[in-house]
Amino acid sequence: MRASVRAVGGMMAAMTTVMIAAGCAGSDSGTTPEATKAVAETADAQVPATTVPAKDLVLGKADLPAGYQVMPIPPNQVQQSADNMLDTTKGATISPAECAPPKTVPDRMDVSQMGMLVAMKGSTTLSETVMPRHGDLSDMRDSMTGECSKVTASFSSGEVAGARSTIVNTPVELPDTNADDVFAVKQTSTSTVNGREVTATSLMAWAQVGGYSVAVTSGGLLGGPDTEVFSRTLVTAIDKVAAAH
Repeated sequence: MRASVRAVGGMMAAMTTVMIAAGCAGSDSGTTPEATKAVAETADAQVPATTVPAKDLVLGKADLPAGYQVMPIPPNQVQQSADNMLDTTKGATISPAECAPPKTVPDRMDVSQMGMLVAMKGSTTLSETVMPRHGDLSDMRDSMTGECSKVTASFSSGEVAGARSTIVNTPVELPDTNADDVFAVKQTSTSTVNGREVTATSLMAWAQVGGYSVAVTSGGLLGGPDTEVFSRTLVTAIDKVAAAH
């Protein structure tokens, strides 16, 4: 039971990276929805075509660092988590306001085009998602650096309704990779839920490799994640997708 709960937590962390990517891809603050859609369509037109299903490009047990075990996730649970994350995102009030997710966040995300892996070692989780690429990472960087490197979030819907969080993002240096572009942060969040304060640290990375987007997340219930393991896993994930071209 405890392992299942931790696996769901890892899946939720993975879905968070997907929600951020979906919200930032092709966004353009201050423009009309029509202009934003045009920008996104222009960016998508420049993305290379995909030939291999994303689910076939996620890491397997043999690709993982020693000691990590793959946790099976039922497809219906993935969709439910995606829907919950969307509800939470739409119900969030972000300060500074310019760091809020754009209004282009979809009403529902179809996870059938996405591959996902959740693996665990003790209380530490590694998660990966691979999905068809949309847009670029420029808005992603803007949403987590500069004035947006520290934000507060209040949630009015979803499973964390009533919670308030302070989120600090610190860019992480990465080794050379085969990605077209890659961006990573160390994210520390301090949240107050039902009067209880909880602090969590995660490592999160997004990469674009040909026609695919790759996201890797690592976090733990006890202490911070291992940066070396995270970086090595990210490089392996990128290499596996790059080899498919």
